Amino acid sequence: MDKKHNRANIVWTPLTSGNFKINFDGASQGNPGKSRYGAIIRNEFGNFVGANYGPLGINTNNMAKMTGLLARLEWCVDHGIQDVEVEGDSQIILNGISKQNFENWKLEVIRPKIQRICESLNKFTFKHIYREGNSMTDWLANSGIDCDGPTQLTEKEELPDGLVEILAADKIRFPKTGIG
Repeated sequence: MDKKHNRANIVWTPLTSGNFKINFDGASQGNPGKSRYGAIIRNEFGNFVGANYGPLGINTNNMAKMTGLLARLEWCVDHGIQDVEVEGDSQIILNGISKQNFENWKLEVIRPKIQRICESLNKFTFKHIYREGNSMTDWLANSGIDCDGPTQLTEKEELPDGLVEILAADKIRFPKTGIG
């Protein structure tokens, strides 16, 4: 069946007790081009725990995705979070990390840092999610181009209105329609 006609309802999925979920994304105007990253962490109930976003200069979208993921994983270590599920919409990134090999040498420089952190955690998993289910980090990555430097959000009250709406929709598992 043609993918254009195979529509699926996509929802943010809750976690098992005590776990946290990181979603990450990156964007680039041109590839390479002016790039930025975004990542968010939520608890088992879908509640906002923290987020980061920022510009990465001239780079690729995949490097931006890896940078966002690394920053959020480092944050987990700094805050004693040990049970993490990682979701991203880039099969290239998820496969490269799990297979421990990227053909792109720039991505290969960051991969060992991510793997060391993941190996230090009690529990971690990597999972693919469709772009529509990754809308918060897509929003962050696309907003990061306008900021002067890396930005950390630690309180739900700091979230821009657009993110508050996405967070609320994700928390109640409001479906988004996308290519399945």
